[in-house]
Amino acid sequence: MKNKVVIIEVLFIFCGYIKAFAEVTVRAEVDKLKITADDTITYKLIITSAANNIPEPVVPDFAGFTVVSQAQSSTISFIKSGIKSILVYTYILAPEGSGEFKIKPSRIKVKNKIISSQEFEIEVKPAKAGHKNVPGEKSSPAPEIP
Repeated sequence: MKNKVVIIEVLFIFCGYIKAFAEVTVRAEVDKLKITADDTITYKLIITSAANNIPEPVVPDFAGFTVVSQAQSSTISFIKSGIKSILVYTYILAPEGSGEFKIKPSRIKVKNKIISSQEFEIEVKPAKAGHKNVPGEKSSPAPEIP
């Protein structure tokens, strides 16, 4: 009888892990919705999963923007209900001109199901007069005063 109780407990735990592995969330965020043509925005794609095996996402082509830099980070945590993995893709985007631009949703395929992130509309106004910033270019250091 004791063995049956242990087997049932193991099955409940196993079922909890199966449910946890099926849970995947995809969320995107930008730091600004209105910028000037000489500014940049940060686009982050955050994928949270109860598995440590997260499929590669399909990110949009960022039409109207140039990718200045990109980075990826991941965190794996062991929590009461199992494993929690967080994968973050970060893109620094510089506008190619002024106007209204859409950043399409990113997508991820999990067990033949497509999960999509949010879509964003970014308003890019003309650069401020007299200020010309080339994306990725560092400004000159101030001259030293003797």
